[in-house]
Amino acid sequence: MKTLKKIFLLGMAVLMITVSLAGCGQTNTVEGLVVSNELFMEKDDIEGATQPEQVSVGEDVYACVYFIESPKGMEYTGKWYIDDEEVKSDPQETTTDMSGAIVYRLEADSVKEGILKFEVVYNNEILSSKELIVK
Repeated sequence: MKTLKKIFLLGMAVLMITVSLAGCGQTNTVEGLVVSNELFMEKDDIEGATQPEQVSVGEDVYACVYFIESPKGMEYTGKWYIDDEEVKSDPQETTTDMSGAIVYRLEADSVKEGILKFEVVYNNEILSSKELIVK
């Protein structure tokens, strides 16, 4: 009877791990994204922010991303482009477990006139992106 109970518990543990891992690869973990000259750190601020159509040349630009279903240590890369030319690739890890924000910054000296594009990438898959005008 004890052996049967141990086998059952082991089977349940393997099933839970399998379901958990399968779910991680199939869902988009980006819940909120805003790209602007303003910095947002909290979920409510990110989700409540109005996405501007343009940002200012010569000022820092922030991509504030709120992630869900992301264990601590998951690595996401923020990629910045101006007129389709990559200007910065910034890999960062989540610092909280299951949900939290990562802020990617494009420094003012890299912000030039044109079309700014930001992408959140995980395992070479684009999870979310935004395009804005830089004036």
